[in-house]
Amino acid sequence: MILRNLSQLGTPDALFGWARTIAVREAVRIARRRSDHAELIDLPAAGDPQLAVDVADVLRRLSPEHRAILLLREVEGIDELHAAQLLSVPIGTAKSRLSRARRSFRKEWQS
Repeated sequence: MILRNLSQLGTPDALFGWARTIAVREAVRIARRRSDHAELIDLPAAGDPQLAVDVADVLRRLSPEHRAILLLREVEGIDELHAAQLLSVPIGTAKSRLSRARRSFRKEWQS
């Protein structure tokens, strides 16, 4: 998809953001189709390998929408406005999903 529409890219500096947008949308689309909710990222084991496994397990249990917004915000460091643009949702939707995703993560983590 990226190569097919490369000629439509306005400036070369926009390539990274454009590719990220395509990747995020594709990952969410695939996760929605799979009944087992595919893992969207591989978390590096920074320190305690078991902690990384536990975090990845909790993330796998979240809905694709909650996982996507949480990863964009907390792992990628993208603000809510940019995350909303990447996910093609209104900013209010992104903020409410992030709030619910954080709540769901905490609940799953404590159980």
